[in-house]
Amino acid sequence: MIAALRRNFGKMVGGSATARSMIAFLVLATVLILVSPSRTIQLQARTLSAQVELTSEPLAWDLTGATVCVPSADVEAAATPPCGDGETVAGTIDGPVVWPRDQRLVLNWTPERMSIRLLTEAESWPAGTTLRVSWADAARNGALAFSGYLLLGQEMSAGATGYVLDGSYAIYEQGLVSGWIGWSPEITRDGEIRRGDQLQIICSPLFFQTCEGARIDGRSDQYRNTVMASISVDHDEMAGLHVVATGAEANSRLELAYAGRDRVLLIKPSWVERAAASSSLLALSLLFSLLAPLLLPLLERATRKS
Repeated sequence: MIAALRRNFGKMVGGSATARSMIAFLVLATVLILVSPSRTIQLQARTLSAQVELTSEPLAWDLTGATVCVPSADVEAAATPPCGDGETVAGTIDGPVVWPRDQRLVLNWTPERMSIRLLTEAESWPAGTTLRVSWADAARNGALAFSGYLLLGQEMSAGATGYVLDGSYAIYEQGLVSGWIGWSPEITRDGEIRRGDQLQIICSPLFFQTCEGARIDGRSDQYRNTVMASISVDHDEMAGLHVVATGAEANSRLELAYAGRDRVLLIKPSWVERAAASSSLLALSLLFSLLAPLLLPLLERATRKS
């Protein structure tokens, strides 16, 4: 079979200028199909903690019923539930909270309630303030949606309490040809998120494409990828916060970090996975398989005449 393919290929290449042009067209079309200048990453996960940074305009979250716990100057003061040691009850929220741009928050799940800790000041609350919401109120208030940067979980080291429980991801890509034709992006890689993974979506610039997110500290060529995400409570009473996120279209990849590995793991599709998932390449292959039997006799005659 290989010998027959070699003979046919040799006939097509050596037959005429037309045959060589057709081969060149097929190679060029394959390259354009497999080249994907950008991708979109979707993920969903159950996690015990999530860190977010809001990049959109002022955003309102309905936190009705949340107790505001501010850091106390009196570290020896007795705790007043649901606030903990070193905190003072500063009131109860009755309505939405408007977060400013660049607000940084950490959300945590516990069996009793959800807590939202402020890493930067907001409203009249200083950094370190924690909003504690019962699960009944959290379910009634609905999903917490935002646009910004997202870091899920923490590495599964000794004593860790904010790790990811489980989840999955899917990477969508649209090649140059598919984009010109207007075809929908295709899933070129997907997989499971295992317990203890710490993950975020990042972006690396190309010579013809920049990254719009903030640069990651200590890395000269990697930036945070903006996501549209929502955080909600599972109504089936499973542990963890349910997070669904879609990254902005960019030269992005999924970054995984976990205990025991010195370097992070960057996940993106290979050209083999891209080729296996490409409907455009499949269409080109079918077209070639239909045209080749018709063109070979013509090329053979052209070869004999020459």
